[in-house]
Amino acid sequence: MAMSTSSSSLSSLSSLSLHTSPRLSLSPFSAATTSITKPKRPISLFLSSTSSSRPTTVIFNAAAADVETSFFDNEDPEFDGVFEPPEVPEGFVPPPSFDDESSETEDEIAAAYEELYGPAYSGESVLGNDIYVMDSNVKKTGAFGKLKKEKIRDGFEERVVQVRRVTKVVKGGKQLHFRAIVVVGDKQGQVGVGVGKAKEVIGAVQKSAVNARRNIISVPMTKYLTFPHRLRSSQGNA
Repeated sequence: MAMSTSSSSLSSLSSLSLHTSPRLSLSPFSAATTSITKPKRPISLFLSSTSSSRPTTVIFNAAAADVETSFFDNEDPEFDGVFEPPEVPEGFVPPPSFDDESSETEDEIAAAYEELYGPAYSGESVLGNDIYVMDSNVKKTGAFGKLKKEKIRDGFEERVVQVRRVTKVVKGGKQLHFRAIVVVGDKQGQVGVGVGKAKEVIGAVQKSAVNARRNIISVPMTKYLTFPHRLRSSQGNA
């Protein structure tokens, strides 16, 4: 009877040991009983569940025949070379030095500048032009005894592009001003843009118009009185 009970208990223990999953054990293990199997495929560096569909990185050791070693036995590390500049070609003219005086005088440079851009900001005209043509203020008495400025008639048309109200924070509070952007041009290739600020809109427009006449540039024009630009069109049935 005792033998039958012991055999049944052993069989139950063996069946339990087969179905139970291995657990972490802190007991020391021997190298003889532990076997490490070599993986059949290389280890992937991408940590993902679908690593089989992604490329893997395999590292191989370089063969001894692929390694090349270069020795510079003919080079002298203490060799002191002498720089030999190339020969000067025939007909070579050296450029002038920076310290040499310019061939043009200051008056000639000022005259060329005034011919292109008008009188300079210095207030002196070399060609005898009127330096106050931009700021000519012919004052006339207007309504309520105020003095108004006559519009400058020099062939330029004025167009107001933008008028904005700006504020300036000062010690006593805020100051209200108006800023205007005006474009002037003669429809012949001369155009200028100016900005002006004043306490009133009219004063800001007048200041910006004067400033625009001081910043006039030349624009190349075509025979159709327009500047060269890209034109894109399409043709076909409606």
